[in-house]
Amino acid sequence: MSDEKKTRVIKRYTNRKLYDTADSRYVTLDEIAAMVKSGEEVQIVDNRNGEDLTEVTLAQILFEEQKKNKTRMPLGVLKDLIRTSGETITDFLQRKVAQPVQNLREEAERQVDKIVRSSETRVEETSRQVREFFASTHKSLDELQKKLDDRVQGVLTGMPGLSKQLEGLRQRFEELEQRLKRKPPTTKDGQEPPEST
Repeated sequence: MSDEKKTRVIKRYTNRKLYDTADSRYVTLDEIAAMVKSGEEVQIVDNRNGEDLTEVTLAQILFEEQKKNKTRMPLGVLKDLIRTSGETITDFLQRKVAQPVQNLREEAERQVDKIVRSSETRVEETSRQVREFFASTHKSLDELQKKLDDRVQGVLTGMPGLSKQLEGLRQRFEELEQRLKRKPPTTKDGQEPPEST
């Protein structure tokens, strides 16, 4: 099934009656207005020669609604329509409606783009500040570690006896390890355990 809306064809007879070919019945201008308002595609054609009378009929519907005060078209728009009788309604609407709407859309896009760029700048600035904070923190930790190392080295240097004692303990520990490796294990009573086969 096609997504395109099917155009409803309405024939206009010489007696000005309007015949809906889809529903096979006569319709009024108000009914055609309701069709258009509901989003239906409508085409009005002259029954005799097939001439397209859609624009004329829709203009007549606007006129009737204006008379009934259903639709109040601004006086300036009506005057402009009369003054520009040489141009089509499409051209008129393009100049008076579509172009200003396009201008508004472009201005809105510029404003949104400006806001997005501003946000990106703020994010970049925040990111730079965070990087600087971590870099300075890392630098501070490195400096603190160096100070601690210098103090420990100073303490060890200031106590030459302690350094010698530590070196002596290390040597004695290594000697004990060597003896334990050479001496065979013994049982509780001092005997060497039997060799396993």
